[in-house]
This record gives sequence, structure tokens and C-alpha cells, in this order.
Amino acid sequence: MGTPSGSPPFARMEAFTLFDQFPEPARSQLVSAFEEGRTRPEWCFTEGQARLAYWAPFPGSGPVITWQFDPGPDPVAAAGLVRRSLAEMRLSKMIHDIPLRPGLSPVVDRAVEHEALTLAGFTMEVERLMLEWAAGTDLPDDPGRLTYRPARRMDPSYVLDILIRVSEGSLDHDTQVEVATVGAEREARWMYDDLINRKAKPDWFVIGCLGDAPVGLVVPDDHSIAYIGVLPEHRGHGYVNDLLARGTRTLAEAGVPRIVAATDAANVPSAGAFLRAGYAEVGRLFRYYWRAS
Repeated sequence: MGTPSGSPPFARMEAFTLFDQFPEPARSQLVSAFEEGRTRPEWCFTEGQARLAYWAPFPGSGPVITWQFDPGPDPVAAAGLVRRSLAEMRLSKMIHDIPLRPGLSPVVDRAVEHEALTLAGFTMEVERLMLEWAAGTDLPDDPGRLTYRPARRMDPSYVLDILIRVSEGSLDHDTQVEVATVGAEREARWMYDDLINRKAKPDWFVIGCLGDAPVGLVVPDDHSIAYIGVLPEHRGHGYVNDLLARGTRTLAEAGVPRIVAATDAANVPSAGAFLRAGYAEVGRLFRYYWRAS
């Protein structure tokens, strides 16, 4: 097990001491995330039976999502822990996800967690479909209309421009919020850093092209479709099907037995593309947002 770059041995000892306050499997997951540079001991908080950690998508990023949140039996105490952690970390925004099987509701089936988040100032803003393609399912057809070029071999400014253009008119809630609050260029820069640091093999993140013209992009992660998008001028021609076929086949041919993905329930074109490609809905993800007033 390595130590995160620049972290002395005592940082690992401090981290493991704090992580010991989380029961398994949370403790082991925190240790792994710490070794990957995705969480830190100072991002972990406990109070009574409530526990909470924060998670970053890649080393060097600030925390973007609450993680390992166990509210315990008392929503008021858990809400206090959440508020204290947000204040101590001087955060301006945060996301929390509650995944559930189809037909369940966080208000009823995760009532303590839902109430704690609400009391802490979070609002449930978007419901997402959790989707899965399983080995043995027919692979989606690739019409062969596009050629594919690895994004990591391209000039970052070229890929950034594609990400900026893909965000135009996006139906994805998170993209809409970030473009409206921080601007398309900053959102694209963060997205690029996130996608380029994924665990996928270097050539999996590709730009789909018609001749020399980019049409869109797809980013298979080690077990998921992390991102997919079509440029505005090419929408309405079914290219999302081509891109998703490429991403799904990339992972299936690498032997991944289960490919996961998520899209907003309100994003009908994206949801339809996944269902046509053989993905099945396996649950709903309820996304809560907190923003400093």
C-alpha cells in the first residue's frame, strides 16, 4: 500500500485512527480512498452515532460529495454534525446521493437520512435513473458511422472546447447548474480534470468523429459509462447510440461483467439511448444539494 504523494507516514497513522471510528466496510473504503488521494482524515467527522466523510473525484480536487454518511438514529444530531462539518471545511456547495431500489422513496425508506439532510439545509433537486448492462445481454449495434480518436492523445484545449460545446443546451441538471453558476469554461475544465483522471485505460476516453469533424465523446470508466455527450450541431441524428455502443463494447470486450451508468430521469433522450442499448433500470438515485446562503 502506498502513501498519497507528499504525505508523511504520520498522516497515514492519523487517517487510520480516524477511519477506525467507521465500521466495515466503510473503514476499508476510506483507507482505499485515502491511498488514492480521494479523501483525507480532516474530511472525516463523527459525533455520537453519526458519521460522515467527504470524497473528491480525483487527487488535488476539493470535496464534492458527502460520503459514508451514517446519520444514526437521531436526525437532529446528524443534521448538527453535517452543519458543523460544512462550516469547519468552509464549503460553499455540496452534493449528497441516496440510491434506492425501484419504487422506494427516501422520505419513507431512508427517513432519518432524509430528515437530517433537510434540517441541515439540503434540498432534493433531481432524481436519476441507475442503469446496468450485464454480461450475457446483447451488445448494442455500432452503425460504423463514426471514427474514434483517444482524447488523451489530443491537445487538452481541443478536448476542452468539445466539452464546452457539449454543455450547450445540455439536459443534465448538474451541467445546467454549474454552467449557470460558474460558467461553461470553468465547468469544462473541472470535467476534463475529472475524466482524464479516471481509472480507465488511456485509449478508452474517445472523441467520435465524422471525417475530421468531432461529433461527441464517450468516457468508459473501469466499470461504468462516466460521461457521454453530443455536440449541439449533431444532435437529432442518433449519434448518442453510436457513442454508447462504442463505450459499452469497449468495457464488454475488456471483460467487465457489469457496466453501470446514471442519467437524470427527466433526460428522456439519454435514458432512451441506454434502454435501447440493453441497459436495465436497477434503481433510482435521489440527489440532494446544499449551497451556502
